Amino acid sequence: MNAARHSRTASWAPTKRRVLAGAGAASMAMFVVAGVGIARAHSTVNLEVDGIVYPVSTWSHTVSGVLSQADIELGEHDKVQPAASQYVANGQTIVVRTAKPYTLTINGDRTTLWSTAPSAEGVLSGLGADSTKAVLAVDRSYSRSSLTPLVTQTRTVTINVDGSSRQVTAREGMDTRAILNKEKINLGPLDRVEVKNADGLTIDIHRVSRALAPRKVPIPFEEHGQDSDQLFVGEEQVTTKGVEGESEELTWSENVDGGEAYAAPLNSKVTREPTAQIRSVGTKEVTPKALIEAGLDPKATLEEKTEADGTKSIRYRAKLGTFSTAAEITAAGGNSAEVAQAMVAADIPLTYSGEDPRSLAKPLVSARGWGDSEFQCLVALWNRESHWNPYAKNSSSGAYGIPQALPGSKMASAGSDWQTNPVTQIKWGLGYIAGRYGTPCSALGHSNSVGWY
Repeated sequence: MNAARHSRTASWAPTKRRVLAGAGAASMAMFVVAGVGIARAHSTVNLEVDGIVYPVSTWSHTVSGVLSQADIELGEHDKVQPAASQYVANGQTIVVRTAKPYTLTINGDRTTLWSTAPSAEGVLSGLGADSTKAVLAVDRSYSRSSLTPLVTQTRTVTINVDGSSRQVTAREGMDTRAILNKEKINLGPLDRVEVKNADGLTIDIHRVSRALAPRKVPIPFEEHGQDSDQLFVGEEQVTTKGVEGESEELTWSENVDGGEAYAAPLNSKVTREPTAQIRSVGTKEVTPKALIEAGLDPKATLEEKTEADGTKSIRYRAKLGTFSTAAEITAAGGNSAEVAQAMVAADIPLTYSGEDPRSLAKPLVSARGWGDSEFQCLVALWNRESHWNPYAKNSSSGAYGIPQALPGSKMASAGSDWQTNPVTQIKWGLGYIAGRYGTPCSALGHSNSVGWY
């Protein structure tokens, strides 16, 4: 047996008729020579070609001479015994085995193997250690006369077809086609038949179909980075989610046993362009004060997270007060209005350490034309509400600041620093009292009667 990827060098194929003709020609040559009176030794040998034996009378003394006289030309992969250069004796037998090409798949690699084995079983068995890893493709284009028998002795063979298995008896000399016909297994024009010798001799039939069909194919989107001063250095987050595009392809596909084995697009048309994904990359300097003003703990570290839309982000995430006390936050960020506002927003209790808000309120009360009695009513009213603490917050109602505005954001009409500036809060509170009650004493009287103003 010889593995190769070449075709045979000769077109000759032995048949019973050709062997007989060759043998007859050799015999005639003997008589013609004898007729002219040339006395020369001759011999009779037996010529066996692929199991068919014929006697040949010859004047040749070598194997090659006998084959030439019998008009037998050896192919590149054929075998002869004895060797062509050997001498032959009277009565000796010359054995010729012609080789055929077989398509095999071994460990996933497709190759062509020339073999003189008399059956498909013999072809596989001759592979030695690879025999259980090899798959022999049965060439359905061969004519009946050139079909290789499946077995040389009667044995049981397994047929796997259409998702089921069956055990059948393969008789000596039967080829694969004959066995399938006997079992009434019909083959489509594209179906593939393979023979394996793993765990017993097996015939596998694979149903093959081919089709042209349109299909939608996704077009992946690209991702681009973009600097952002809204994110800290080290932070990154997808700010525009990418969207796949789509193309429509006319595809030629081959399906084997119901599954797609191969597909090749013939033409393609883009029906929707992809939208690029934008990943913002932070450029803002990371400082404790900057983290605090952003509502983050100064001890926060970068954390990776999968967002609700499935994208990955890296951010400082620990909220203000998660790791640090109010004193640590103040020490890290400084005693500024921005830090105080961040602490208020994070519900971190603050202690007011500035000028007494009551002294700040007195000139504002006088500016409205209210006397000392009205100022005293105001002091009593806001003592009850907040003890004049600009950071006072009612945990149940959400009222905030010295006047306990509900919600506290109402005071933004008096200034953007309403969360931390007592003067802004006082101005708003006096305006509210004047518009709702007329004077602080009237507001106090209402509070005394119902508990709120």
